[in-house]
Amino acid sequence: MGYVMGHVTRPVMRPVMRERAALVAVGLVAALAMAAPAAACPADAAERASALRDRLERERTKAFRWRLGWALGFGAATAGQLALYATETAPLGEYDDAAEASLLVGAAKSFVGMSARIVLPLKVPRPSTSGDGCADLAAAEAALARAARSEQRSFWLNHLGGLALQLAGTLYIGLSVEDAWGDAAISFGLGYAVGLASTYTQPRGAWHLHRRGGLGGAAGGASWQVVPLATPRAHGLAIVGEF
Repeated sequence: MGYVMGHVTRPVMRPVMRERAALVAVGLVAALAMAAPAAACPADAAERASALRDRLERERTKAFRWRLGWALGFGAATAGQLALYATETAPLGEYDDAAEASLLVGAAKSFVGMSARIVLPLKVPRPSTSGDGCADLAAAEAALARAARSEQRSFWLNHLGGLALQLAGTLYIGLSVEDAWGDAAISFGLGYAVGLASTYTQPRGAWHLHRRGGLGGAAGGASWQVVPLATPRAHGLAIVGEF
C-alpha cells in the first residue's frame, strides 16, 4: 500500500483545486510505480519456495514428535495417578484426604494436557506446488503464515490455559480438604513446571521465521522516499513509500 504526502515548495499565489488534485494524482501514480517492483516476483522464487517447503517439512516433523511425546507423557501420568488413587497409595507420605485430592486433580490436569495435544494439534500445512516459481513461493509463504498463527496460538493457549488449570486445581485441593494448602501448593508447583516444559519445548520455528519476514527478509518494514512533482502552475515534493 502506498502513502503520499505532498508538500508544495513554491505554490502559486492563488492555487485552484484542479491543480492541487493534479499534484496529488501525480504523487499517487509515483507511489504506485515505486510500490510495484516490491510486489514483483523475485528472480529466485523457485529456489526460495523449495527452501521454504523444506523448512516447513522439518517443522511439521518437529510438531508431530512434540505432540506425540507430550500426549504419551500426559497419558501415562493420567493412568499412573489413577492407579495410585484406585490402590490408595501415596507416592510420598500417608494416604489421606489431601493426597487423594492431589491425585485426582493431577490425573485431571494430565488428562486435559493429553486431550489438548489431540484435539488442538499444531498445524503446519504442506504447501501446494504447480511448477511455477512465483505461484509456489506464494503458496509456501501462505503456508508459513498459517503455521506461524497455529504455533503462536498454541504457545499462548498453553501458557494462559495451563495457568488457569493449575489455579483451578490448587483452589479445589485447598478448599475441599481442610489444612491442605501445602499439598495444593505442591500440586501447583509441579503442574506448572511441567506445563512450562511442554510450552517451551513446543516448536516455534515457523512463528519466528514469519516474524522475520520469511526467507525474503524483515517483515513489516516501512520504506519512504522523496520524489519531485510538477504541474503546469506549481511544483513541489512528495513523500511516498510502503507500509
